[in-house]
Amino acid sequence: MDKRIIDIIQEPVAFSAFINENMKNSTYKVAWNEEMSVEYEASKSFAELTAEYAAAMVGTVIDRNSPRPKRDMPSVGEISGTLARFGDEWQISNDRLEKYFYMEDRYRQVSKNLTETQKNDQYKNIVKYLFNPYELAAIAPHRRIWAQYLEGLSDGQVTLTKHNNEGGLVWKTALPIGIQKNSLRAKDEIWSENTLETMDVISVLKYQETLANSAGKSVLKHRVSDATASLIEQCKQFRDLIGLKMLNIQTSTTPGISLEHINNYLNSIRIAPIEVVKEFGTYANGTTFSLFKDGRVVSMCAPRVAVLKVSDPLEAFDPIPNKVYTSFFDNLISQWRDSKGRYVAYEMFAFPAFVGRGDVFILDVTKKA
Repeated sequence: MDKRIIDIIQEPVAFSAFINENMKNSTYKVAWNEEMSVEYEASKSFAELTAEYAAAMVGTVIDRNSPRPKRDMPSVGEISGTLARFGDEWQISNDRLEKYFYMEDRYRQVSKNLTETQKNDQYKNIVKYLFNPYELAAIAPHRRIWAQYLEGLSDGQVTLTKHNNEGGLVWKTALPIGIQKNSLRAKDEIWSENTLETMDVISVLKYQETLANSAGKSVLKHRVSDATASLIEQCKQFRDLIGLKMLNIQTSTTPGISLEHINNYLNSIRIAPIEVVKEFGTYANGTTFSLFKDGRVVSMCAPRVAVLKVSDPLEAFDPIPNKVYTSFFDNLISQWRDSKGRYVAYEMFAFPAFVGRGDVFILDVTKKA
């Protein structure tokens, strides 16, 4: 090793490989690309969409002409939450740099006494430690995009509050994204822990499918949060209808029925299956929340109902001297050094546009009409 890793990645090709190869092994995955394709836009104004969509970001959503917020390096929980401009920058702490230099120096000193396997393992550990702040920069806007997509899909609106966008824009009101949200009928029972004995899940699902059919659509699946799925699994209706079969013996005293059994039953009566969206974020104060709104049944008539509108940041065309850049799923990641330290930043313009909003039917099961 003639040059340090941190010096090698100051070259653009090496920096790109450092980011993209290490993200292949990251536990933080880009999730939105399973549900949205990308459409590139030259303009960031999206004039044809602004009547129904607007800019909306867990990276931080910031004003188009404002500087990126400067922060202490966050945990991944803090970066989950238009055509939005996503951007943050942070200084790599001296403590982290000192530990990295110590790890690399020690590796150089002892490597001659190590086997090839031991060398590879120690080298990987050094790279992994150094990569952490870059990993956060790579995944931050993608977590926010995923959070906004799931919020819009499950609640028909996107919010930016002081809780879910600390240090960035705050909207006084939520942004509607064009999906109609309905409430339960007067005759329906609200879904809650207190109504497990009386809530009628099948009737509600049939109601959703009737709404879709009247619009010339067929429901492919009903999506719910983990907490809402728990209510369905515990409700008396399915305990009575299905029970628990083991060795051909059925009992009605089981505390809950698995979703697999419930979906098998729904299939037998020609109702689309239930799918659980088990995705969580963390606010800056440490509070965990479901990215998919609790108390909602989202009936989807198409596998994809949104596209991700993307535009390039200015620095992609007009780079700043002394900065090194690379891109990860259209997220522009940069690093630089000055007399005060080393820095990592990201910037991305993107927002989920629900172009298939007519293929989604949201039902709030916590309210009656």
